[in-house]
Amino acid sequence: KQLLQRWRRSPASAGVESAVPRAHRRALVIDDRIPRSDRDAGSIAMLSHIQSLQRVGYEVVFAPSADFARSDHNTATLDAIGVTVYRAPYYGSIEEVLRRQAGEFDVVYLHRVANAAKYSELIRQHNPKARQIFSVADLHHVRFARQASVEDRPELLALSQRMRFLEYVAAVSADAVITHSALEAEALAKHVPKAKIHVVQWSTKTRPTLIPLAQRSGVAFIGGYGHTPNLDAARWLISEIMPAVRKRNPNIVCLLVGSDMPDQLRRLCNSGVVAIGYVEDLTEIFDRVRLTVAPLTYGAGIKGKVIESFSAGLPCVCTPIAAEGLDFPEALQACVAESAEGIAALICKLHDDARANEACSRAGLEYVETAFSNERLDE
Repeated sequence: KQLLQRWRRSPASAGVESAVPRAHRRALVIDDRIPRSDRDAGSIAMLSHIQSLQRVGYEVVFAPSADFARSDHNTATLDAIGVTVYRAPYYGSIEEVLRRQAGEFDVVYLHRVANAAKYSELIRQHNPKARQIFSVADLHHVRFARQASVEDRPELLALSQRMRFLEYVAAVSADAVITHSALEAEALAKHVPKAKIHVVQWSTKTRPTLIPLAQRSGVAFIGGYGHTPNLDAARWLISEIMPAVRKRNPNIVCLLVGSDMPDQLRRLCNSGVVAIGYVEDLTEIFDRVRLTVAPLTYGAGIKGKVIESFSAGLPCVCTPIAAEGLDFPEALQACVAESAEGIAALICKLHDDARANEACSRAGLEYVETAFSNERLDE
């Protein structure tokens, strides 16, 4: 019966009727793309939540809403943790998954507002008993409004208003809303008082670098450059922050690390900034540098690049936007600065002062172990 049940739930058996009772609760997770542990903070958060669902008793299946028809998706990360991916050629769309798997799910987890807006009503139709979770990722309307202000682009305000409407409707339509940020939870509760909103972050393991500080040098900025806040931050880093750093210490070099780096950004790099691009394992970067920097001027939600740095035992110099939503202890609050000169001064201090670097490193590791543990996530 167990073998038949597993076969019945596999993509190859979709649409085949069976009277075999289900042994577990089932959760369908829908996101834009298949998450990969080597790609971005959104993927890391998604994988963390999937594994938490498994630990609390759910069999999890996944469906990617973007490029659904592709049959060459890299599913290795999900395969490794026992998650079935519904995709081509077994299914042609999310709609087909919901129709052919009608009544099969106890929970449907919708990541990002676009997926919540598109599929909420269909889920109610085909899986009326399933609880819907809308996972915000970050409030897009806040990010677009901030971008409009920073870049003086009033046309983005209209987009921000449209996204705000969609996010509020998705929040009130869901059975539960997940956001990573306490600040975003407060904003949603204020404008959507009927929504059931929960602050749920993700979990990550601390993996402090084993390379002594004296054998490391420089600073790194880590981010996916297809995400406009990261691209804006990298430009500011190159044009203003690193020149100010180099005036204080001409030996400090910044590594630009991350996927989707455009050629235009590579051409902007100078003697103080080295374009690295995509790196499969960030450990090799954390083993090279003394700290990281997150000079974001706009954005929303919690920034994974900050948490990754702390989990590696590296200080991260942040802008207030990059630190937003994170309840930093006092030792980490000292790593926040707003101006290019202020950020540059902190980079030089944490690079050259071993005692300050060690104190921040220790505080960051303790913070991650407490706030981003499996136990806290599962609870």
